[in-house]
Amino acid sequence: MIKKSLIFSLFVVAFAFAGEEASHSSELFWETVNTIILLGIIAFFGGKYIKKALNDRREAVISMVEEAKKAREDSIKAIKEAEEKLKEAQYKLEEGKRIAQERAKMEREHAIAQANEIAERIKKQAKETINIEIKKAESYLKKYATEKAIEIANKIIAENMNDNLNKAVVKNSIKKLKEGGA
Repeated sequence: MIKKSLIFSLFVVAFAFAGEEASHSSELFWETVNTIILLGIIAFFGGKYIKKALNDRREAVISMVEEAKKAREDSIKAIKEAEEKLKEAQYKLEEGKRIAQERAKMEREHAIAQANEIAERIKKQAKETINIEIKKAESYLKKYATEKAIEIANKIIAENMNDNLNKAVVKNSIKKLKEGGA
């Protein structure tokens, strides 16, 4: 690299001599010689450091490029992972919604079944209560009818019965008993 820069500077000096007048050529010549000597001294004493600095810079640039590539790959990987997590989260959300809907449907059906069961028990109890009340009413009506029948029968017997009729009924009853027993 340093050799190339020295050769380039010689070409520059040569072109400068070609374009200048003769009076200035000696000045230009010594300026060129001084510049070449200066560049030679810089190259001799600082060549190692310049090479090292340039190599370090080249390695730093290569390292930064590699780090950038790695960061890009890591970013792409992170994006893919995030997309997969998003898809998984969306799937879990849909699955959660489906499970919640199924659970709500089952709970609704269970509540309806319980309500129907309670309604059936209430109907059964109501029928039993009605039957009990009907039996009570029938019993009361039978008792009332029996009492009224006895009352009417007593009234009829009291009106129609006299001593002669009583004696005839008693004789007739005794006769039937004897015939039945014999």
